[in-house]
Amino acid sequence: MVAATLAIVPAAGGGDRAGWLWGFAAVGLGATVLATVRWGGAIWWGVVALGAEYTILRVGRGPVDIAAAYVATGLFLLAELVLWSLDARSRVVEEPGATRRRATRLSVLSLGALVLGSLMVSAGRLARGAGLARTFTGVLCSVAILAIVVWIAPVRSSRPRAGS
Repeated sequence: MVAATLAIVPAAGGGDRAGWLWGFAAVGLGATVLATVRWGGAIWWGVVALGAEYTILRVGRGPVDIAAAYVATGLFLLAELVLWSLDARSRVVEEPGATRRRATRLSVLSLGALVLGSLMVSAGRLARGAGLARTFTGVLCSVAILAIVVWIAPVRSSRPRAGS
């Protein structure tokens, strides 16, 4: 559902760019399906294609769009859900309550990414005279987003596998 929403909504509203957008949507959906069915590495192609689709939709079309924060959060959520489904099919050893903790962590991270992304986009919409405020807000949000990535990375690599 996440991939379909990220693919169809921009392509349907693409107007003169619809051909390109539907092409990127097809690549993004195809890569996501391939990632969930056979080859997990394809998810990154799906995320890149769906992100490029939104970028093509917005290039040259006015001011910064707050929907960019929602698209970014959706792409993050898509990648995490696909990786979660791959973990469920592999022989990952999970202790009781691990699914609830993982769902809670994913919810908090998604909400945090949405809030920080919205602040970052809003900073881009500040008045011209507010250059220092824009810069400060953008840098602060960028550092916070990187902190989220650094915080989640060790969790992903430290999970025990069956037979290890």
